[in-house]
Amino acid sequence: MKFPIFSLIILSLILLISACDNKEEYNHDPNFQLNFSLDSLTFDTIFSGLPSTTKQLKVYNRSSKAVYLDEIELVNNDETYRLNINGLVGNNTKRVYIPAKDSLYIFVELNVQDNNQDSPRLIEDYIQFKFNSRVQRFLLKSWAQDVIRLKNNELQTQEWTKNRPYFIDENLFLVETQSLTIEAGTKVYFQKGAGLHIHGNLNIEGSFEEPVFFGSHRREELYDDVPGQWEGLFFHSESKANFISHLQLENAIKGISAQSEINNNNLEIEYSQFINFTTTGIKTDNFNLKMHDVIVSNCGQQTVLLEGEGDFEFSHCNFINYWQLSLRTDASFSYLANENSGKELKLNNSIIWGTKSDEIEINLTGTVEIINTLIRLSEEKQNDFSSIFENCIFNTDPEFVNKNEHNYNLSASSPLINKAKLDIANIFSLDFNGNSRLSDTAPDIGSFEYFEVN
Repeated sequence: MKFPIFSLIILSLILLISACDNKEEYNHDPNFQLNFSLDSLTFDTIFSGLPSTTKQLKVYNRSSKAVYLDEIELVNNDETYRLNINGLVGNNTKRVYIPAKDSLYIFVELNVQDNNQDSPRLIEDYIQFKFNSRVQRFLLKSWAQDVIRLKNNELQTQEWTKNRPYFIDENLFLVETQSLTIEAGTKVYFQKGAGLHIHGNLNIEGSFEEPVFFGSHRREELYDDVPGQWEGLFFHSESKANFISHLQLENAIKGISAQSEINNNNLEIEYSQFINFTTTGIKTDNFNLKMHDVIVSNCGQQTVLLEGEGDFEFSHCNFINYWQLSLRTDASFSYLANENSGKELKLNNSIIWGTKSDEIEINLTGTVEIINTLIRLSEEKQNDFSSIFENCIFNTDPEFVNKNEHNYNLSASSPLINKAKLDIANIFSLDFNGNSRLSDTAPDIGSFEYFEVN
């Protein structure tokens, strides 16, 4: 019986010695530095009163020894930035352990309070690490922007200015007989589920230098080209006269929807771009629509859908659909007028293009006229609609500069150069970029005049 007891004593001594040999060593070097997964942590511009996304910072201990951090804290700690340190919520944490060759996570959020200031302001702070009788800091850097929030969702006559962005968190309704004027450079951001409904009259006065912007409030790069983030712009029966100049509208469910019970409503659009919609870019029903130098692209259904009664005149427009997020069954451009409609569709010096073999759909041809326009269309449809075409180009790659980045400027080898009708270009002598269409041999088809870059 003594032998097993003696063996147990020896085994215990061996384990004790082994444990002492494996005792973890700690790094006490005053010159030791932590490493980080980023040089600094930056948020895209944050609107006041709205929480940011959560960003992640990884803190590395590259040493072969463990390190104890005496404290991790925010230097300013004004509750603008908020930390989560290895699962612990708080902007100050003591005695943080990082094993040798290991790391910890810090998650950072930003919530900025309104400062009643027009210009963006810089929000800086530092995460401070105290260890080994030294201090190491990591920079947090972001821009904050105060916004205008409307207290009433029913709008009377007013003007929106560029001084400060507008943040729309629910549907807005411009009341019948009232007018909304939006000056050049104004930016309007919509939350999911929100849109602008026009029962009165809308006047958007953007410029080449300062277009007006309508889009989602999500400004992170991840959301740059994501459709369906807000509802869109809607015109109703009571809205009789509307003018839009230099508008960039993007990433909604619909771009523009203009619907009336009877055809006595007018909408005119120039030098505007509508891009990234889960359904249609521009849809009308019993609305008259006149456009020049307008780009509509990347739509889950049609770029343009014209229904009911309406007179339509489009010049130097680009209707382009390379939609890839789901199966698209509709033609890019659809004209579905009421039977026996006496209204006219005139399409001049424009582009109807996309990934389908037939990118134009027309149910009535009697009052349709398409001149000097590039169209993707099968030979069968060309024969069916032959009476409406004059000097058009079919199924020839337009050779855009970069279709994947929605850059529809013409490359030097584009077949559309010098192929537009001069009479139309004389009326609309400036292209989408503000360049003259009349300064070279002949004008070009589409919204962009080609210029050689030296």
